Amino acid sequence: MNLTMTGAHPRPARLVSTVAGAVALCILGDSLLYAVLPLEAAHLGIPLSLVGVLLSANRLVRLATNGLAGILFERWGPYRAFLLACLVGLISTAFYGLSQGFLLFLAARMLWGAAWSVLRQGGYQAVWSGNSNHRGRLTGLMWGIVRLGSAASVLGGGFLYDRYGFSTTIIVVTALTALALPVAYGLPWPAHASSPAHLRLQSYRWPHWRADVAAALAEPVRRWLVLAGGIQLLLSSVVIATSSLLLASMAGSEAAISWLGVATVTGLLQGARWLSDITVGPALGYLSDHLGQANLAAVLVSVSLASIAGLILLPPGLAIVCLLLVLLCDCGLSVTLSAAASGLAIKTERPHLFVGVYTTATDLGSALGPLFALSVGQAIGFSTLYMVVGVLCLAAILRYWWLAHHQ
Repeated sequence: MNLTMTGAHPRPARLVSTVAGAVALCILGDSLLYAVLPLEAAHLGIPLSLVGVLLSANRLVRLATNGLAGILFERWGPYRAFLLACLVGLISTAFYGLSQGFLLFLAARMLWGAAWSVLRQGGYQAVWSGNSNHRGRLTGLMWGIVRLGSAASVLGGGFLYDRYGFSTTIIVVTALTALALPVAYGLPWPAHASSPAHLRLQSYRWPHWRADVAAALAEPVRRWLVLAGGIQLLLSSVVIATSSLLLASMAGSEAAISWLGVATVTGLLQGARWLSDITVGPALGYLSDHLGQANLAAVLVSVSLASIAGLILLPPGLAIVCLLLVLLCDCGLSVTLSAAASGLAIKTERPHLFVGVYTTATDLGSALGPLFALSVGQAIGFSTLYMVVGVLCLAAILRYWWLAHHQ
């Protein structure tokens, strides 16, 4: 059988599940770094001030490689493009165990950013194989499986790191990532697999990009939703990038952290965050449909800010609970604001353009977070930084809420 393309039409759910499984294996190394790299940086010869650069590099690279991924799929087809991305993802993960010093680690992170652009495109390619009426469910299935990979990585990887060290943990993760290659090799992509015609090369047709962006943000409610989405991802990436260091500062006064290990506790908290995409996320999405996205977003950001205040004021045991609440609110805000963006997009003349502007803002926020966190955060304290960004997020969401009710 020709594995490159098959004339048969595999069930969309099966194709999406298999593609997402390969992506979940590839993302293990990236997810692990957010839990352990701030703790291991000194032993790797990397100043803590540059850890933020490493955790952001892959996201900054994506701003350039997302469009190139679409071209690669058109010219090579999904089979070869996706298999190559899995190989590059494996190489980048292996580099984490070989790299000593900033430059080699930076190269590995940039490689991963390029690989992720293609892997994510492969996920969408699989979703497009299904009926348009089921694409929402297929997208949820895809990201649920991918985030299972993230959760497994921070939970298992944090445990291994505390007991066996960084090198052993990376060897195990690299071995697991290698399993993505046979999965990708055996993928039965349908013969008609291609991007929808209206999406092809769209990101490279930019002669009027300023006018397009201005049109997408013509109404104040759209501008404030985009700003709120960007700041929310900024807050999310700040918390995720620094939670292990925050917990390390509590280790001396909280027996549970000292007994379990900082990386293990970080893995438990971040694992709960990624698992909440599957468990809490759909329920909050359902709730937002009934209460309204703006109303639920205002409630969630208020709870998040109150939890950040508890993180600053309460003793370590309760502060850890508050940190968990911040991470769970992050899941809810991501789902709710994304749903709000989809709802506003439908009302515009060019829905894809508005969605593109919104996702670019969120990608930028998530890229700047680690840079901001490990520079400013060291100077003013991580909890204080959470509060500052949280207040900005609250202001943006409340402004969006007001406009949504008075437009």
